[in-house]
Amino acid sequence: MNAVILLGAALAARPNFLILFADDMGYGDPSVYGNPTVGTPGIDKLASEGVRFTQWYSGFHVCSPSRASMLTGRLPIRSGCAGTGPLGGVFRADAVGGLPTNETTFANLLGPAGYRSLAIGKWHVGQREEYLPTNRGFDEYYGVPYSVDMGISPWRNGKDEPGERALPLLHNTTIIEQPCDLETLTQRYADKADDFLTKAAADKASFFLYLAWSHVHVPNFCSQKHCGTSRRGRFGDAMAELDDGVSQVMASLQKNGLDENTVVFFSSDNGPWLIQKLEGGSAGPLREGKTTTWEGGVRVPGIVRWKGTVAPRVSPQVVATYDIFPTMLKLAGVEVPKGLVLDGRDMSQVLMNETAPTAHQCVFIWKGVDGQAMAGREDETQAGTNNVLSSTGPIPGLWAVRCGSYKAHYVTNTHLASQPVVQNPPLLYNIEYDISETYPIDATSQEYQQVMAGINASRAAHIATITPVPNQMARGTSSQYDLCSDPHSQQKYPTLSNCTITPSTWSIKAYTGGDIPYSSFGPFDPYCKPTP
Repeated sequence: MNAVILLGAALAARPNFLILFADDMGYGDPSVYGNPTVGTPGIDKLASEGVRFTQWYSGFHVCSPSRASMLTGRLPIRSGCAGTGPLGGVFRADAVGGLPTNETTFANLLGPAGYRSLAIGKWHVGQREEYLPTNRGFDEYYGVPYSVDMGISPWRNGKDEPGERALPLLHNTTIIEQPCDLETLTQRYADKADDFLTKAAADKASFFLYLAWSHVHVPNFCSQKHCGTSRRGRFGDAMAELDDGVSQVMASLQKNGLDENTVVFFSSDNGPWLIQKLEGGSAGPLREGKTTTWEGGVRVPGIVRWKGTVAPRVSPQVVATYDIFPTMLKLAGVEVPKGLVLDGRDMSQVLMNETAPTAHQCVFIWKGVDGQAMAGREDETQAGTNNVLSSTGPIPGLWAVRCGSYKAHYVTNTHLASQPVVQNPPLLYNIEYDISETYPIDATSQEYQQVMAGINASRAAHIATITPVPNQMARGTSSQYDLCSDPHSQQKYPTLSNCTITPSTWSIKAYTGGDIPYSSFGPFDPYCKPTP
């Protein structure tokens, strides 16, 4: 049976969709991608039953822009979510802006087509009510709306900033817990997913579930169940907890008879946060990590499983997180709105036919937005570290382009040195030969000249499609948009951080061997005993 017949048969039974999205998980973090000390049996099983991609690209090198890209099928430069300058950035906890309301999410299109929906977990494309999931096409939302280090919790090491709020947990647009109890969060996410899947199965309803885990972004929290279970220490414990959550959700699909009619996507928003040292992950053989446009910053684990329809295998084809949007629409039989410019490509043919080529002629890797002289500008991607840049001259926002097996770097940086380095001439690598981007091709060679001519032409053609839009992150921050359930809570709880409504969640059990309240250990960073 050929791929066309297979795809036609699949479309006759419209599938459901499940997106499992990790936070800051590097290419080398799951065991199925080569990690020798982190055990991820759930992710490994998912990979063994699906297509494990070895060349899957995120939409950006940090959280918010990458998520905006996945939700819209468009590079974040098109939505104004790529940061305020060439280095990129993320939405703060009190951001004024967010993913613009005139941007179309996949939820906006699948909902009217008869799909019920739920978003669980990290959102991070705007915390104001108009930007939250229930106002972006989702029926329901349950989660922490940004990174877990963007609010005070007993898991976060270091001094609290004046006026900073406790980390909130939301249901739809209402704060239901502050601070969020991170020790039980992953299990509650899995339970919420199970409840949603059980009800959808009982109602015979088509659905899509977007579950964005808070793991493995710092601080690496976990439950007592996973405390001290990994040879990789606290980071490994967090990986184990995420993996257990994946296993539970996949078990719910099977329990509810949804296993063979649900397309499951698994990936990460960007590469590992290397400045966190042992608290961050690994890019494996790839160079660098989060906050850079080297492969380690943007090439991430990627798995697609459609049991009974897509043959399990390992695929070297180039795909991207923003391909999820057009792929779901194609499989659901929903048309892309006329005039909507997408950077994502339908990957259904690649899934159905292992000999099908990638739909991406080139992958455009933006670092941020075009900027003028960078002297004195603070690096947004290293928030809180006051890394002031000293570069002079205009710095482009598009730092790297991959076409075929070649990748050109026009500007580079490292996770330790944020200052942009303009590469003149651009660095060129054959990254299917040189996966670690170690040996640049000689700029005087005929190979270099021929390849760069094509890449430069593709780069110019892509830039010509970019329409300037209001910069959402440049709208800044305002304390009036802090998520605070009780701004006068310290009158009731003077020893606890402001906005507290659930004082019991200032205590943790997992890393202390007992129920020790937050005020008792302050900045102390508790650890499990190492696994023998």
